[in-house]
Amino acid sequence: MKNPAYDKALKLIARRDHFRTELVEKLGRKGFGDDDIDQALERLDELDLLDDENLAVRFVEFRSVDRGWGPRRLSMELRRRGVDSHLAERVSRLDDELHDRALETAVRRVEVRAKHGWWRLPERRARLVSSLIARGFTTDVAYGAISRLATERESSDDEKHDQPGDPGRLS
Repeated sequence: MKNPAYDKALKLIARRDHFRTELVEKLGRKGFGDDDIDQALERLDELDLLDDENLAVRFVEFRSVDRGWGPRRLSMELRRRGVDSHLAERVSRLDDELHDRALETAVRRVEVRAKHGWWRLPERRARLVSSLIARGFTTDVAYGAISRLATERESSDDEKHDQPGDPGRLS
């Protein structure tokens, strides 16, 4: 028996992976009934074409490292896409290496938009901290990362401007 909802679901997942809830919503918007959608999802399950947990793990790996998203934003986005809150919370807990890589990406991305000399003005530092918090990092992590970066930038900026014979320059 042909199920047009199943055919449409196959076309959708051929373009990109979808979470179960996303498929249900898209098929519903296309006018398919609940029974047709349930049958389509059952068939996809039988063929192992739907796996919210595996997709959530890949989602977290990609968004954390490539986009610089922190644990809070990852969890929130997974829940927005219909992933069970326990699963979203569990897979969003980044191990130390993934967390550090995500933070590094995030810091690079927020600093690109900052004006030169941002490290010398508290309000500009605060904007960068806010940007990291919006990306899903805790306040402590965001503040620590921006403070370390500001110290690095101040040191390298001072070195660039030191001239031989400057009274404040250490030989």
